[in-house]
Amino acid sequence: MNRVNILRLCAIVLLLWGVLSCTTQKNTWLTRTFHNTCARDNGYFWGKLAYDQGIANLYQNHKDDYTDIIPVYVYPDPSETGALYPNMSRAIKKADTMIQKHTITDKGKREIPDAVHYIKYCYLLLAQAHLYKNELLEASDVLEYATKEYRKTDFKYEAMVWQARTFNQLGSVSKAEEVVDLLRSSLSKKVPKKIVPDVYAVAADWNMRIGQYPEVENQLTRAIKVEKNKKTKARYWFIIGQLSERDGDNEKAYSSYTKCLALHPYNDLDFEARIRRAILHLGGEKENEKIKENLVKMLKPTKYIDERDQIYYALAEIALKEGNEPLAVEYFHKSVKASTTNATQKAISFLALGNLAFDHENYRAAKNYYDSTIIALAKKYRGRDSIVAKKTNLDNLVRDLNVIDLQDSLQRIARMGQKGAEKYVDSLIAAQKREEERKLEEARQATESNQNSNVPVSGASNGKWYFYNPSSVSQGINEFASRWGNRPLEDNWRRSHKIANPLQAAGGTEPGSSAGDSTKKITTAKKDSLQNKYNRASYLKNVPFTDEQMKASNDSVIEAYFNVGFIYKEYIKNLPKAEEDYETLLTRFPENKYKLIVYYNQYQMYTQTGNTERAEYYKNILLTKYPDTEYALLIRDPDKYRQQQEASRQQILRYYAATLQSYKEENYAEVLNDCAEVDSLYPKNPEMPKFAFMEAAAIGHAQGIEAYKNALEKVIIQYPKDTIKVVAQSILDLLNKKPKAINKVDTAHVVYLKDEDTTYYCIVAIDNKQSAKINTVKNSLADMNAKIYSEEHFTMDDIVLNNIQQMLIIHKFRSNTTAKSYYNYVLTNPDLLKALPADSYKLFYISDKNFHILFKHGKTDEYVDFFNDYVR
Repeated sequence: MNRVNILRLCAIVLLLWGVLSCTTQKNTWLTRTFHNTCARDNGYFWGKLAYDQGIANLYQNHKDDYTDIIPVYVYPDPSETGALYPNMSRAIKKADTMIQKHTITDKGKREIPDAVHYIKYCYLLLAQAHLYKNELLEASDVLEYATKEYRKTDFKYEAMVWQARTFNQLGSVSKAEEVVDLLRSSLSKKVPKKIVPDVYAVAADWNMRIGQYPEVENQLTRAIKVEKNKKTKARYWFIIGQLSERDGDNEKAYSSYTKCLALHPYNDLDFEARIRRAILHLGGEKENEKIKENLVKMLKPTKYIDERDQIYYALAEIALKEGNEPLAVEYFHKSVKASTTNATQKAISFLALGNLAFDHENYRAAKNYYDSTIIALAKKYRGRDSIVAKKTNLDNLVRDLNVIDLQDSLQRIARMGQKGAEKYVDSLIAAQKREEERKLEEARQATESNQNSNVPVSGASNGKWYFYNPSSVSQGINEFASRWGNRPLEDNWRRSHKIANPLQAAGGTEPGSSAGDSTKKITTAKKDSLQNKYNRASYLKNVPFTDEQMKASNDSVIEAYFNVGFIYKEYIKNLPKAEEDYETLLTRFPENKYKLIVYYNQYQMYTQTGNTERAEYYKNILLTKYPDTEYALLIRDPDKYRQQQEASRQQILRYYAATLQSYKEENYAEVLNDCAEVDSLYPKNPEMPKFAFMEAAAIGHAQGIEAYKNALEKVIIQYPKDTIKVVAQSILDLLNKKPKAINKVDTAHVVYLKDEDTTYYCIVAIDNKQSAKINTVKNSLADMNAKIYSEEHFTMDDIVLNNIQQMLIIHKFRSNTTAKSYYNYVLTNPDLLKALPADSYKLFYISDKNFHILFKHGKTDEYVDFFNDYVR
């Protein structure tokens, strides 16, 4: 046989082999080898290559939020998902094609598991790519199929790891727990060694999502022992360092960050570990000096230009630990000025400056720093609510301090007499004119100097407009910030204390005027100020020359002093300052309307601070001069007073239960009667918002729609911070929109929104038949909140939704993620709601916008369907 014939024969054999092995209906060595080779080399290889490239790009570009505990796994943010689409879509296409073309099946068209070795890896690649595209349901379906079909192989454990990861991303905590428990129970015998690190890691991920941080550290410690990838181990060490810092174990945190750095992590993680280790400042003297030197070197124009704000912040924290506070303040200011892209770091630096000012009792400066903090701080930042609360307290404090300063200045001018005040104002106007003339002269001289210098403007020498040159603009911004700091855009922005001139400041709220009039008066005052810049009368119009005006001014001062003392005592916890201001109030206005409560507060505070003499002084005043008051009773017999208070509380609850029952039975006359009695007997009880709402509803039924609207508006005005406001506003909006059909809401076309929101609520909708158990449920959830969510400061309210349901509302959640986490925790801990029969309540979470829709609709069924289909 010649050579040509031999080649022809070989070609025919190969052709026959190819034709015979192409079938997926036969499970032979020939077909298995052919399909496995094709699946591996034609599809899986290229799909895995695309997937790996996408993951590499993700790790290169992703920025973790290091202000919080970073997650175990890196997943794309919504803004990053789009960049992954090309690679992940290619991986999905390759994997899916290989599955369709090379899966060997039996006569019933069912796959023969592991007949083609690489098909199972195609399934895994398909699920992984869907997961990173955030197509979580598709990923879950693929993994569920793979786990079931390959249940007799070791591959199922790898599929289960990714199934648990997918459930975690979906927020299906209970399903993830089942898979994680099954994996952990199989660790000792069945799970392949290469999967063991992943089992520990996915368990840590699950524990982190439900807030079990000690177990997170435990699982990651185990994972580190068997994990071979150094970059992954470095991430685990960093998380352990963060958790240790959170628990106050700084030495362990320092050691963890050091171990992280030894493994050469990715650049951003390396930088963060260096910064955190530097801030801890726990090395020896030489090591700490070396760390500082390295930080200073990093400030040079290198790759760390955008991170200079963090470097300055670290140097400031080190300076604080070394006791050099002036240097720390200098570095904090440099951190603020150096911030270019990291708004959160700018906020943290402002916060540090605010805390220092607060500790030094410089509350005006602290207030300004906290203002800047909140402007730059992301809403999802952990602890933001407590910062907002502190800022709000300081806003109120500074407002009242300004009232005292202003009214005291105006009274001092009033005591000069009409002529003396006019002479004083004339001197102020003359001084203002001289100052403005000086500034005009300086500006004229500067203009002449520029014209004569013949020096081109920086950045304009190339013929381009100044603002087209980024470096010139940046230089100008830095120069402005260096001179003026972070000033808001407003009138008189150059002034750090706008109240320096009491006569100009008096153009705001007059003594005794209400907050509701202030906007109009401020606007008018500004217009007058511009039109009558040098008009003596415009400066003197708020000076309290008459007895009536002086009384109004004194009333404002009394109110402000009382508020200042209360804020110092209750919110800032600065008892000496509270004592001082209350003493001033009693000295200046001994017969003020707050004297009894001020006496009692002084007695309390002096007792706490150990000033027995002053405590006895105020105690004797109350017991001898005012023996029949509640304050005297509270001192004489506190137990009896508490018993009386508890009895009152129980009576209020009985009133509430009776009024609610009358409301459900549509006995509106009785509702009005009960509300009037409660308002008379217990005018300041905590249930008043609910009584007010039921009273408004009863008024609506008795007097008509317009009366109903007025009553609802009153509820909204009186209780602006209570949840009942949301309910009242929803009804009022509905009344204004469709006044003739308030009880005939079209329930056939209820449309709920899928949009993200800034506020969420967790709801337990409870049948009215179980209303007696609501307090038990509230107590159960309150205990859980205190233990698990103490930093969130959640509050609870219960309101009537319709004739058959009430809603227990837990609020407020800052994001969908936190609401989902809370919901899942309650869902996976059924003992929290064990007081209620399983069929008597519905549990869900809801956005603020959808809450309004739900309340207008008045039924939960449609939303629960929407929730199950699209939200959870």
